[in-house]
Amino acid sequence: MTRRWLLLTAMAAVAFFAANLALSWLLARPAHQPMEQPGPTIVVAMPTLTWDDVSPEYTPTLWSMAQQGAVGNVITRSIAPHSCSQAAWMTMSAGARATWGYPPGQTGSDGIVDPCPYAPRPQQSGAGAVFPRWPAWRQQSMARAIKADIGSMATMLNTRGQCVAAAGPMAAYGAADRSGRVARYWPSAQQADLEACPVTLVDLESTSDLALRQLLNRAPLDATIVVTGLADDKTPERLRTVIVSGPGVPQGMLRSPITRQQGLIQGTDLTGLLVQRVVKDPADVLLEGRQPFVQPETDADASIEHVYGVSKALEKEHQLVAPFFYTYVVVVLIALAVGLLLLRTRGPTGRRWFALLGAWCGAVPVSTFLIGIPPWWNAPSPGIALVGGILGIAVVLAAAALLGPWRTWVAGPAVFLASVTALTIALDVTHSSRLQLISIMGLQPVYGGRYFGMGNVASAMYASTMLFAAALLAGRWVQRGHPRLAALTVAAIGFAAIVVDGHPSWGADAGGPIAMLPALAYLALNAGGIKVTWQRIVVVGGIGLLVVGGLGYLDSLRPPQYRTHIGTFVAGFLESGQTTALQRNVMLNWQMLTSQWVNLFVPVLLALTMYALMRPTSRVGRPLARVTERVTLLGHGLAAITICWLIGFATNDSGTAIPPSGMLVIAPLVILVAAWQGRSAPKDVLRRQAARRPAETAARQDAPAGSR
Repeated sequence: MTRRWLLLTAMAAVAFFAANLALSWLLARPAHQPMEQPGPTIVVAMPTLTWDDVSPEYTPTLWSMAQQGAVGNVITRSIAPHSCSQAAWMTMSAGARATWGYPPGQTGSDGIVDPCPYAPRPQQSGAGAVFPRWPAWRQQSMARAIKADIGSMATMLNTRGQCVAAAGPMAAYGAADRSGRVARYWPSAQQADLEACPVTLVDLESTSDLALRQLLNRAPLDATIVVTGLADDKTPERLRTVIVSGPGVPQGMLRSPITRQQGLIQGTDLTGLLVQRVVKDPADVLLEGRQPFVQPETDADASIEHVYGVSKALEKEHQLVAPFFYTYVVVVLIALAVGLLLLRTRGPTGRRWFALLGAWCGAVPVSTFLIGIPPWWNAPSPGIALVGGILGIAVVLAAAALLGPWRTWVAGPAVFLASVTALTIALDVTHSSRLQLISIMGLQPVYGGRYFGMGNVASAMYASTMLFAAALLAGRWVQRGHPRLAALTVAAIGFAAIVVDGHPSWGADAGGPIAMLPALAYLALNAGGIKVTWQRIVVVGGIGLLVVGGLGYLDSLRPPQYRTHIGTFVAGFLESGQTTALQRNVMLNWQMLTSQWVNLFVPVLLALTMYALMRPTSRVGRPLARVTERVTLLGHGLAAITICWLIGFATNDSGTAIPPSGMLVIAPLVILVAAWQGRSAPKDVLRRQAARRPAETAARQDAPAGSR
């Protein structure tokens, strides 16, 4: 039996690695290249510019730049959900996310954008300008939990003999040094001398292609030109266009060590590009900004199509998140009501209805990722293509679950769907999270989510389905009388899952391994028939901290430009005792929990789940107990999943999203197990059911008449 277990484990490992290699081969691209700046660098802001505004007919200047240089989208969000020009320029001046005044919140479903706060104009001072209140602003900025040393970029360049000029009042916020002084300043772009300083920041205040052409006609021939949307201002939040062109810029798509996505950079990476003129590695001197690179691409139209597609996809999917899930929940509730009615009137039909419903609902979450494979955003009606594609893929997966060879096992269809979900997410995060980036249950980079790795929603789905599948597969070995192999099954699956989730180049997740390891340990101990004690819990907790701390420490040893947020936190803590990232996690989780009244039900949901599992004879626990009795280790698997949710809820920056996201995929799978008959139920389950029936009958007969 051990040989069989080893053979099955080896086959699973080989299949996973083969799929990874095949994807790596299909997605392989040439190595990225740096950008050189042989002459001056001119950064031109055309606020609100998106790829919808760029075309060969209406913006020939921009189109020509895009055909010759590097193209991409820039994430303009700083601290606030909505970006304003003054905060965006301040962010560039600091190389870290900065804010100004009281910025507007995220645009609501009505599309109305609140106005940006008033920004004082600089005072002319000789050939330059000055912000008299800049020292006070800088002090406030450094006192925030998310610190931004505004003015550090210009100070760095000025002290190395490269002055920074500004044309336009907003651009002055980016060109000011730590004291608030701008070396050279002109109130408008038309007055600017583009050769006065090695770096010139220009605010055009419009998306006029004619104004851009008139400006560039005065630029030196060896200049590096950066044109970007930079901020949202009066329009809803979106990715903004960025184009870099010049004699030292390769043709292709921009990319950043922070985002790790083709054609996607942060606003702080523009600071990295400017600081690169005087510093070998901007990561050594900037908190967040990194040196952007170019992913070479000979087909300029293909590059433009890619970055436009990502921008359009993220805009459309965000618009549909709330309507899709509200409608989905209503439809599912109606379907549940119909199923209950059928169950009371026509038992077998009702069970089949619940099996179909459970399979389809269990397939919907992973379908929101798989829909990213075809370019649905190019369809005539992208919204219909997205929603229809998700529902259609879910139907195909549900059919595969119910009709595949695993259907003979009562838990087979549910294990199939759980495995597909976990493997899809694992393969995605090992290849830059391309599907997760544009999924409606994905990273949401426009609104401050992650850009790669394991997001909180994906982490909840991944850990939950992994634990579910591990528990039920281990239960098969328990049924055969091999608890040691059952425990090894949990350990093998859990080890692979933690490596994928915690590896800095893949999941880059700190909270995931912290939550998964205790849950896996609890499940493995129960699978192996070993008693769970407080001593063992303490040992497992210590191992979890060592694993996560070790991954973070190894990540901190890498060069700063390649570190993830885990490595950056560990490096900052070891070097200067910084705990800013930890404070930010606690603050963001509390803000998310209290931002909407419905989020306050998350702790209640967790408490009810724990109560149902701990008190199986209670009114709340009895329905779940009937299901867990059908499949060996299912009860312990659900307990392990709940442990994972509880720890994840407490340790992640958006931990409030973890329990409901996990339940979105686990609840349908439990319904599927309860409704699916299969062709053969486990013998131990049949024996327990047969033994229980006489006792239940006797209890009903002995009960008082009024209590029946």
